[in-house]
Amino acid sequence: MWPIAAFVCAPSGASADDPPCNAWEVEYTLAAQVELSDTAMGAGDGVHTIGPGKLTLRFDNVNSAPAGSVRLTNYEMTDQFTVNAHVFGLGTSVTNDTKTRTTPNVCGVSAQGMLTDHTLRWSTLWNGMHTDGRVTCSGSMCGRFGAPPTGTSDVHQPAHPVSFKQFDYAPDMRSFHMDYSVTAKSTTPSQTSRIKFDGRETKRSCIYVRPCP
Repeated sequence: MWPIAAFVCAPSGASADDPPCNAWEVEYTLAAQVELSDTAMGAGDGVHTIGPGKLTLRFDNVNSAPAGSVRLTNYEMTDQFTVNAHVFGLGTSVTNDTKTRTTPNVCGVSAQGMLTDHTLRWSTLWNGMHTDGRVTCSGSMCGRFGAPPTGTSDVHQPAHPVSFKQFDYAPDMRSFHMDYSVTAKSTTPSQTSRIKFDGRETKRSCIYVRPCP
């Protein structure tokens, strides 16, 4: 269980008429790595550091501590990295300047899971993962072998569900690690993207959440 003594459920300045908090909202900052594989002739394969990212989880309030059911209410990741590809003596550089987010449903939730001991396992897919931004390509392979055209072009990856692996928390429940999970896979162009990240808590609040159908 999470430490209890250091936290007070009722927010500062709350009046007796305010509803009691029934959930914990915990915010995290994310440090991540993206792995690209299955690219044409392996030219774009590699691992790149990305981020920072942000993640907000809403836990049940159990005995004045975060526990039980978990809901993902916000996820966003900054994807800024450069791929330097070399094939047959030809060199190409592709710089990504994009951001990836999830899409919440009408209740403001993008995924659901359950916290057991120090492990958060997802019971649903992460809904509506989409990437938007720009890529800039320079070099002889631009426009070929799945590389974007020469110059800067817009990127809009359609929203799609993603299966993320479990979050393994540290003993103090203040940080967690997620192993590589596939976020996108395509054949035209050929490419598989995987992401892993580490989360560190930056803020937590006990809040009241109204029932949502």
